[in-house]
Parts: sequence; structure tokens; C-alpha cells
Amino acid sequence: NCDDLIRAVDEREQELIREIEKCSRRLKADIERKQIKYSPALASKLANLEDSKIKIDNELKSCDNIIYSGNSYDLLAWINSSSLSLDFNSAPISIRAPLQYEFHIHRPFYVEELFGKIRQLRVLLSHNNIKVTNSRKYDIYLENVVARKDCIWINKTGCFVSLKPKTGQEIDRKVCSVCPSSFVVTTSGEIIYTIPHEHNIYKTTQAMTVKLKHTYPYSPSGLCLAISGGFYVTLHKEKSDGKIVRYFNEDCKDWLELTCYRERKSLLKMPTKITENGNKDVWVIDAVSASVFAINSVGKFKFEFKGSEKNFEPVGICTDCRHNVLISDFRNKLIDILADDGQLLSSIKLERLGISRPMGLCITKDGELCVGQGNGWMHFIRFSQ
Repeated sequence: NCDDLIRAVDEREQELIREIEKCSRRLKADIERKQIKYSPALASKLANLEDSKIKIDNELKSCDNIIYSGNSYDLLAWINSSSLSLDFNSAPISIRAPLQYEFHIHRPFYVEELFGKIRQLRVLLSHNNIKVTNSRKYDIYLENVVARKDCIWINKTGCFVSLKPKTGQEIDRKVCSVCPSSFVVTTSGEIIYTIPHEHNIYKTTQAMTVKLKHTYPYSPSGLCLAISGGFYVTLHKEKSDGKIVRYFNEDCKDWLELTCYRERKSLLKMPTKITENGNKDVWVIDAVSASVFAINSVGKFKFEFKGSEKNFEPVGICTDCRHNVLISDFRNKLIDILADDGQLLSSIKLERLGISRPMGLCITKDGELCVGQGNGWMHFIRFSQ
């Protein structure tokens, strides 16, 4: 909770400043009573205490300004750059004792000690800074929306269509026989898609459609491109555990099977949508457990996310350029934003933006979030900086 974190920061700020002021007053009183012999070194210690108080005041004011302005990326840069180190260990015992803190010049305390969990504010998304820039209605439910270069791809019955985000103008169209479960667009403009009931993965070009892989007895579902080449596909089978397969090239000859285990139990029952972030971690939605799992590139379990609210129903998933993961919660009408380490950064309530059935997600070239709805509406959301 952002408000609780801010209150905690304010309390720690006041506590530390009170202790510094208390030590400063005590030192001054001792000098005036001539109980401590005055020396340049002692004066320097006193001056350092006053300087430290000023630095803390200035840094916290800077943090407050960034937090309340809603500029999340400035806050991230501030946290990464602010490593204020105060060396209290070299102070006299009469100064160190009342502080009751362990500071060391080689271990910056400012973020770790003073702010605790302030790293959760790396993406502080104020609802006042979120707005829908464009909306458009189509005659299909938009479970799949894919951004590639400067266009958005969607799948209609019997074809894939690429559109200009701002105008909705059709740029290209590729034919497919049936409505796919999921699809990706390669850098060369070819489309790879899955047909679960046929147990097949296809690739379509401008000229033809070819079958890449027959996955029987497993049914293929979600797809995402791998950063280092090839693609991932999620597979599920009735009354059996699900799995993820990485194909290293488009001919599907070289592949690696990823099975996600925790305490010797498979976590994947019916994996659906999948994405890979910039850390090369794979994030997959499991429809049976209503969870999102993160695994590394060899299948080792890392995190599990079960939603920011009850009755979590994840449908769409994508990543942004900062390795954050965005998940659409269909039932709660939310988009949850997670950091690459699994921490919840923010939840966007969509009802006030006129979005009631969030499904497909992708990030456009201009940095806008494209949200496809089950009722055919496509919305473009911009986060004001």
C-alpha cells in the first residue's frame, strides 16, 4: 500500500532527525558546561551531524516531490542513485549510543534502513495520470493483440489483420483456416499460431501456410517469441500435467522441454498465455490454479502470483521495456503490474476508464498499453510521465 509506505517513511524520517537533534543538543550542552574539551575534531563531528540532518531533509523532500508527482521512473532513478552514506561509527560514544543504529560507510543505509520496502514504489501509477487515448470497436473478442514494429495485429475469423494504432487503418492481412488460440509475429513478418483441437502449430506467410509441429497427445495453446531466437509454446493434456516447450528455430527441430516443479510437484496443469521478459524469465498463466508462474530459462521455479484481489482470473499477459510484467484480471477488471522479481507494483482499476472485460495485452512502439476486450473493443492507454 503506497500510503502506508509513505507514512512509514515519514515516521522513520522524524525518528532519525529527532535522534540527530538530541545528540547535537547534548554535545553543545557538554561543551558549554566545559565537560568536554573543545577541539577542531569535535567541532567537525558536530558540523557533520548538522550536515547529515540537512542532507536527510533535502533527500526526503526530493523523494516526496517525486512520489506525489506520480513520476515513477524518476523515483526508480532516484532510488538507484541515492546511496547516502553517513559514517556515525567514528563518532564519540556519547554521540553513537543514543542513535541505536548500525551505520557503516561501506553499506549505504539510506534506502535499506530508512525506506524498507520503498522499492515497491518503482512504478507508482496515479489514476489521475492514466488516460485512454483511443478506442475502437471490432466484431470479435480480442483475446490476442500483438504489437510488432509500428502496428497492432489481431485475429479475425479466417485471417490475421495488422492495423495502425492511432487510425485503425488496415495495413496487411494474412489468411488462416480457423480461429487460432494464440499467435506471434516474427521479425520477418511471418505468423506462427496454434490450433489446440488439431494439436498443431502452423506458420503462415504471404504465400502459404505450413504445419510446423504436430503435438499430439498434447494441445498447444499460448505462444511467445524468445529473446534469443525461436519461440515458446504452452502444452496441456487432459488428466495430465502441462508443460512448456522452447523451439530454438522455426523448423521446430531443436527444442527444450520445461517442466515447472515446486517441492517435487508440477505447478502447471493447464498453461495458457505466456511471455518472456528482458531477464529471459518465462511467465505463464495457469488456468486451473488461476495463478501466474515465473520460471527461468531452464524451468526452475522462481515466483507465483495469485492476484491482487480475490477471484483472480488472469487472461492476458505481456512485458514492457523495463522487464515489468502486466497481467489482465478479467473478473476483477484490473491490470496488475509486477516487477521482474515478482513484487506487485500497482493495480490499475479499469472500470473508471470504461473497460470491463480486459483480455489481450501488448505494448505499442509509442509506449502505450493496448487492451483488447471480450466485447470487441480495443483501447489504448497512456501513462502520463
